[in-house]
Amino acid sequence: MLIAIISAEKDIALTGQEVVRLFFPDGEIVLGERAGCDMTIIVSAAQTGDTFAGRAVLAARGSKLAEEAKSDTVPIIGDERNQQKRLVKLAIFRVLSRFTGKTPGPWGILTGIRPTKIVHRLLDMNWERSGIIDYLITCYDMCRNKATMLLEIAVRQRKYLLSIEQAKQIVSVYIGIPFCPSRCAYCSFPSCSLEGRGALIVPPFVEALKKEIKEVGTFLKASGRKVQTIYVGGGTPTALDYLQLSEVLNYIREFLVDSSTREITLEAGRPDTISEEKLKVAIQSGITRLSINPQSMNLGTLLKIGRHHTPQQIVEAVDMARRIGFGNINMDIIIGLPGEEKCDVENTLKEIARLSPENLTVHTLALKRASKLKESSQEFLLPDSTTAGSMLEITAEAAAEMKMYPYYLYRQKRMVGPLENVGYTKKGYDCIYNIQIIEERQTILGLGGGAGSKLVQPGTWSLTSQYNPKDPQSYIERIDELIIKKISHLKTKVDNLKSIR
Repeated sequence: MLIAIISAEKDIALTGQEVVRLFFPDGEIVLGERAGCDMTIIVSAAQTGDTFAGRAVLAARGSKLAEEAKSDTVPIIGDERNQQKRLVKLAIFRVLSRFTGKTPGPWGILTGIRPTKIVHRLLDMNWERSGIIDYLITCYDMCRNKATMLLEIAVRQRKYLLSIEQAKQIVSVYIGIPFCPSRCAYCSFPSCSLEGRGALIVPPFVEALKKEIKEVGTFLKASGRKVQTIYVGGGTPTALDYLQLSEVLNYIREFLVDSSTREITLEAGRPDTISEEKLKVAIQSGITRLSINPQSMNLGTLLKIGRHHTPQQIVEAVDMARRIGFGNINMDIIIGLPGEEKCDVENTLKEIARLSPENLTVHTLALKRASKLKESSQEFLLPDSTTAGSMLEITAEAAAEMKMYPYYLYRQKRMVGPLENVGYTKKGYDCIYNIQIIEERQTILGLGGGAGSKLVQPGTWSLTSQYNPKDPQSYIERIDELIIKKISHLKTKVDNLKSIR
């Protein structure tokens, strides 16, 4: 389907694309007039005094509909141009809902990755909680249950958000180890399979990573910065052999950990990479949170998505981790996996409940461009958005039965249904790193392959981003340049913060 969005202002036309994709995910969208379009949407934004308005006129298949959204009684949050764009999106959403007779998902026009940030801005302005829920429903056409959940999560997170003064001194660190024993069908992360000759690049990568950890950690301590949390992710860090993993964890402990470090997470996502000696060195190195990720506890699904382990291996890995002394275990699952039905999700949750993890992270399948699922989507049977929504409700009910509450939430593009990913936790086991990376009120330094750094300006909470190469060989070859660039950037930030004081 070919859909044209027309506006006298390009940024106004651009802003409507994501809303149109909610209704027509496989449609081709063009900006400006184009012959042979199946649908044309003409959009405009206007301001009259204190009243802002967005307008959308749709023409397709002999139909012509118009919708307008106004903000004359709604407070302006953010700058005026963003207010106009939001109203254009709202007008497009409403006119397409009338045309199709459908409302795609519970999030209305909210297509951003971090919806809780809106709530935090309102809480910063001392809004009443009931007013925040009403604002989300009115201004985004969001369902009440999602608005309520957003508020509940944001309120729980407030104790972890840094003050302006704290944000000048306290950072977190992400360590990217981009290796896996094989590549899962849904995966789009920067990871290198260790099948074939892939393992040959691991030793020089580990040496480069150790160097980056040492140099950046030394600078942090010299500049008086404190490291609150560390997250060792990937890839699958436990795909490293025992000696390689031990070396990396020892460098983390020596150069990054300080008296302020509250949490260190290790991704041990694939049970086929876990051994007793690796878990022992992890706990001896100060790892406080372990993530063992089945994605599904159904063998047929695991085989289909390319995970070379069984549900029983997950059980054995968790039992081993408990025996060694891990008291904080997270487990990830994905809903919407190919061929799965609601009964399969129920079985996964039943098996996980028996293992009693402290955290449960529920992902909705996202069809990323770099994944095998996206490249060969015709080969896989995926649930529709209604079924995926029901699966997500099943996970919420199961989490509640496990005495867990939602503590962070984010969204992705191209999800099976415009839904969300939710992290659940038992009381006292909130993953602080997950909150900080999503809410973006703390500087996060990314070390290792494909890792991204986000340097936060306290007060305005604006971000400067910097990325390491995804390709391990490029990372190895450029390691000196990357270290110099990262430390130089940090020095600039330190000088800027001193001038603010």
